[in-house]
Amino acid sequence: MNYESVYPEFLKTGVGKLQQRDACTGDFLGLFSALEQFRRDIADQRDLDAVLRVTELYVSGLDLFTVTGFFLANSQTFDFELLHCSPEGQALSLDKLARQEIRSGRFAWALRQNRPVFFNSQSETGPIRGVFHTLGVATHRLGMFCGVLKKEHVPSQEVTFNLLSILLGAASNTLGAVRTAEELQNKILAAHTDLQRALKENEVLARIAGESPSPVLRLSRSGRVLYANQSGIEALRAKGWQVGDLISGEWMDMLGDSFEKEARHEFETVFKDRVYAVLIVPVPEAGYANFYGTDITERKRAEAERERLISELQDALAKVKTLSGLVPICAWCKKIRDDQGFWKHIEVYIQSRSEAVFTHGVCPDCLRKFTSELSHFPPGPAPNTDAALRS
Repeated sequence: MNYESVYPEFLKTGVGKLQQRDACTGDFLGLFSALEQFRRDIADQRDLDAVLRVTELYVSGLDLFTVTGFFLANSQTFDFELLHCSPEGQALSLDKLARQEIRSGRFAWALRQNRPVFFNSQSETGPIRGVFHTLGVATHRLGMFCGVLKKEHVPSQEVTFNLLSILLGAASNTLGAVRTAEELQNKILAAHTDLQRALKENEVLARIAGESPSPVLRLSRSGRVLYANQSGIEALRAKGWQVGDLISGEWMDMLGDSFEKEARHEFETVFKDRVYAVLIVPVPEAGYANFYGTDITERKRAEAERERLISELQDALAKVKTLSGLVPICAWCKKIRDDQGFWKHIEVYIQSRSEAVFTHGVCPDCLRKFTSELSHFPPGPAPNTDAALRS
């Protein structure tokens, strides 16, 4: 897949500004734009290779690693396979490094974490410092990200690695959806290679669906519920339906759209405080569609937590206000000219452009001067110096 985007450079610029002490709020617009664009870009991908390539492109914008790779679990052998490496010429050495960490047990330990895990290793070229980060949804582990860190120290490292977790978390959700969709598609293609054989084996397939803990439904083109496993019956009951009823409303609209386009349709719904992703798979030749439900409650909670972290990051960055550039100031009265040409007291100017709050007092030099001037007053009631100082 040939994929190009300017947004990873926006991410790199935003991270670079984040690592500067004199960064201002406006410098981070590229960072926020890149994060939002990544969510859109990753959601548009429909195969594993495309998801990994787009993710690697954005991760490179963090400017943390010299080598990156993605190891995904093989559903058949349960082994971890390196499916994408950048640069490609480092694939063999990165795979060797991962196998070494697998044998040491560090890989398995890192797989159980939901955060960046640092490790040190030895290679033919010398010591290596790297990072593992789990790719997973809820309690299901899809694979592992591995990155070899640059030798120089990275400022604002904690925030940068939080950004890495946000990117890999979004990528994990898409990888899980793509892998689930591919597995379902393979099952459907295998089941319908020969329609007659599929129909004869319908009873067997129904028994398998009946044993599934997730909702499985079969609806006719007209919207009549033909079949539901136990979990599916509970889902129908939550909607006020049962097997044999005609569905209506949004479900019927999506069913009709799937048959019209002869394409799968996905949507989310809630049953008994649990969130489900429902995949509609039409079988036009047979005149029905299968509904497959997957519990994504934990994934939605994880997404909400990531949204909270992003919001906190945005709030924190929004509070970063600094003064920079040339400031025109009067040499006599010390007033400052603002962008509109008005002269303002220095404390008014600074308070409007920072979080500083001024309090007033009298320095020792001015106190001595003020006391000296009082000595020149003619005899009479002594002025209230305490009140004068407080004013």
